[in-house]
Amino acid sequence: MTQSERRFFRRIDAVVEFHYTSNSPPLTARIRDLSEGGLFVDTPNPLPVESLVTFTFVLQPVSDKPILGRGVVRWCEEAVGMGVQFLNLADDDRVKIRQFVELGD
Repeated sequence: MTQSERRFFRRIDAVVEFHYTSNSPPLTARIRDLSEGGLFVDTPNPLPVESLVTFTFVLQPVSDKPILGRGVVRWCEEAVGMGVQFLNLADDDRVKIRQFVELGD
């Protein structure tokens, strides 16, 4: 099964600033793609698989209010980045993500 066949949510390319922490000082990186289920973070120093992260990011022009949530690192590749699956998102934040993805079409 290919990666795209396993994906449940539609994913779009996005460049959005991403602030996160995982038992560490706050870090900043860039989101490179986004879906309702998770995102890819472009970072040369990805966290290990199964790391829990607390994050915030803003999806303009959909909203100026930050999306706050928790996620888990599902895969990583050194010097490339990491895939984060959302664990906790408010319903209104999930709607913002859906709207942002739809704008990317």
